[in-house]
Amino acid sequence: MSYKDLYSEVKKIKSQGTKKDVVKAVEKHGRILAVEGRFEKPKKVINNMYGQVRLTIKPPQLPKYDLSNYDLVLLGCPADKIPESTHPKIKAFVENGGWLLTTDWAIVPIVEKIFPGYIRWNGQKTDDAVVACQIDEPDHPFLDGVKKEIQKTQWARKASKNTAKDEFRWWLENKSYPIQVLNPGVRVLISSNELKYKWGEGPVLVYFEHGKMGGRVIHMISHTHLQKGGEKGKFASAMILTNILDEKISLKMGIKSTPAPAYVSNWEQPQGQPQQQFNQPSVEDQWLSPPGQDSFITPSAPSGGVGLTGTAQIVEQDPTNFSRANKCAYCGFDFSDMTGKIFMCKECNASYHEDCLNHQIQEGTCKSCSRILLW
Repeated sequence: MSYKDLYSEVKKIKSQGTKKDVVKAVEKHGRILAVEGRFEKPKKVINNMYGQVRLTIKPPQLPKYDLSNYDLVLLGCPADKIPESTHPKIKAFVENGGWLLTTDWAIVPIVEKIFPGYIRWNGQKTDDAVVACQIDEPDHPFLDGVKKEIQKTQWARKASKNTAKDEFRWWLENKSYPIQVLNPGVRVLISSNELKYKWGEGPVLVYFEHGKMGGRVIHMISHTHLQKGGEKGKFASAMILTNILDEKISLKMGIKSTPAPAYVSNWEQPQGQPQQQFNQPSVEDQWLSPPGQDSFITPSAPSGGVGLTGTAQIVEQDPTNFSRANKCAYCGFDFSDMTGKIFMCKECNASYHEDCLNHQIQEGTCKSCSRILLW
């Protein structure tokens, strides 16, 4: 089945169901900007999606574009040619409510660099393989209808014999980057037991919220085109990609839709309600905003009788005279694969990656000794 036929089938299914109004809204208002990569050629996918604007550009062209004009921005693998001068624009786009979709190797130069502390590459590289995938949140809007549709006879006939009826197969290109989740606010929508067994981590499709305006960063292992994933995998991918834009426009336009069982969809948000009023707090709110006074136990004073009003100076470490096997007090990982600055709490000797310290400093105190951090 060609991409044109595949996406036409997806649109037909949605238009005949409960998402008829959503499809029309996306056709009229949906705007997606895709940046191709050496290993990601989104044009063949983007051109066949429904939407008002479906534009694919090359990495050097990105600085010329105002990202606020788009609902969804896709940065294709490996994304290492995207000018670093655009990183603040990308971050601001998400913080102002935009949705960012990244693929495979883009996890390192884009997600880890611009949005540290959420997910990271686990350091393993996959083989050129096709793995069975399990749907972890079938009632999430990004996966709306996927599980139901892939169990139909037309797709079951085209699936591998070792793939369950409610599973599909996902192509991992040679040296794909497994996704390691660092922050409990990250939601894993699709995972693979086979991927976890062979390369240490199972997530296939994840996302997290960033900022206070409903911005999201969505990341998937491998690519949007999935040539070797089989027809069932390609269909699942097409459903997911269109569902992401569906959900974004539904929120933007205040469209109501019947929620799937056991899931309270954001489609029920009343017209005109600001997106920052989501019932689910953003990841930044969960990690950076202090809880209410009655919601935590007051920590005991650190040894030495310093108490909660004690202070500690932050000092930069000489990387040539520092054990990279030390663990970061914030994320728990060592310093073996980082090139940025290293900092330490002078009072308790807790070490921090530069990006991790930037997060911890928002809380005001050292994660290890609870003293107030001072530069």
